Amino acid sequence: MAREKKSVAKTTSSYLSRIESDVQSSQSKLNMVLGALIILVVGILIFNYFNRNKPDLGPAQTITTDQQDVSAENLPGKYTIKEGDTLFEIADKYYKDGHKYGEIAKANNLTDPNNIETGQVLDIPKLETAMTSQTTLQPAVEPTTDWGPKITENTYTVAPGDWLSTIAGRAYGDIYAYQKIAEANNITNPNLIEPGQVLTIPR
Repeated sequence: MAREKKSVAKTTSSYLSRIESDVQSSQSKLNMVLGALIILVVGILIFNYFNRNKPDLGPAQTITTDQQDVSAENLPGKYTIKEGDTLFEIADKYYKDGHKYGEIAKANNLTDPNNIETGQVLDIPKLETAMTSQTTLQPAVEPTTDWGPKITENTYTVAPGDWLSTIAGRAYGDIYAYQKIAEANNITNPNLIEPGQVLTIPR
C-alpha cells in the first residue's frame, strides 16, 4: 500500500512538473511574440515621425535668375546679385558710372553699400539724364538793404514814399549820406523831392 502511494505521488509530481514546464515555455513564447510586436510598432511610429514633415516638392525646377535682370535700356527694374558683384560694378553696368552706386543703395534702403548678398534682388532706379534744377536758369537775386533794394546805378527816379535819407541808405548803406545826393542835385531842402524826379547818385 505504501508503495502504491509512493508511486502515485511520484507520478503526480512528474505530471505537475511537466505542466509547469509547458506553462513556462508558453509564457516565454508569448513574451517573445509581444516583444516582437512592440519593436515593430515602435519602428513604424519612428518612421512616420521622420517622414511626416516632408512635403512632395514635385519635379525639380531650375530657377534662372538671369531672366529677371533688367537691361540698362529698360530701367527701372530688378537685378539679382551674382557672386562677386559689388554695388559699384552694378552701378557701372547700368549707369556707366560706378560712383552712382549711392542711387541704388538709396532705392533699396541699404545702410551699408558693402553689405550685399548673392541672390539678393535689387531695385535699379532710372536716373534722369538732365537735372532740371541744374539746367533751369534762376532769376538773379536783387541785392537789398535795410531800406529797400540797393541802388547801383548812377541815377535814380524818385518813387512815391521815398525820402532822400532812404535813397542814401539804399545807394550807400548810410542814411546820413543824403547830403551828398542833395549837393549833387542842388537840393536846398532834402524833405522836398517829388515822385518822378530823376536824381544823380554820385559815386
